[in-house]
Amino acid sequence: MIEINLLPEELRSKIKGHDAKASLGGFTAAVLSKRWLLYCLPALLGLLIIAHLYFTILIILGNGEFVALNRKWSALAAQRKALEEFNREFSGNQQYAGFLQQQVAQRVLWAQKLNEFSLQLPAGIWFNEILLSNGNLTIRGSVVSLEKNEVGLINKFLDNLKATPAFAKDFISFELSSVQKRSVGGYDIADFVVVGALKTK
Repeated sequence: MIEINLLPEELRSKIKGHDAKASLGGFTAAVLSKRWLLYCLPALLGLLIIAHLYFTILIILGNGEFVALNRKWSALAAQRKALEEFNREFSGNQQYAGFLQQQVAQRVLWAQKLNEFSLQLPAGIWFNEILLSNGNLTIRGSVVSLEKNEVGLINKFLDNLKATPAFAKDFISFELSSVQKRSVGGYDIADFVVVGALKTK
């Protein structure tokens, strides 16, 4: 038998069968959602385990590389020590080389000075002694002159040396200290002393 209910929806009485279907549908959805959770949970656990294993392997590999690098570093300890020693010696040698260059720049070229003595020495003058002591150069010599001009020859010698920049640059003063005359075989000989004060460097 067909029943037609013309009442509005809100006034209709609920049919028990319809409620049963609705409740059955809700139960089915709940069961399905629980099943979905049951399927997803192992998958999530598997992903976590795989991620854990992956990061564990990365850590192990990193530790292995670290240990290998430590071994290489330890093996290079002797070479590092030799390199540090070389650097210390090189630094010391550089300082020493700088000191030597400074000393070379400040040195007095005595070969040049002696050469100037020879070039500027007038006829009739000779040296008996050349002495360097306490920053002073002392020259003891003698002079003979047929024109009786012994002191003039000595002064000419000193003036020529003072006029030579290569010679005079290292001296504060270069002066005649004393003259003593004596006679040998009828000739007058003047013994002289010249003192030159070196510049302090």
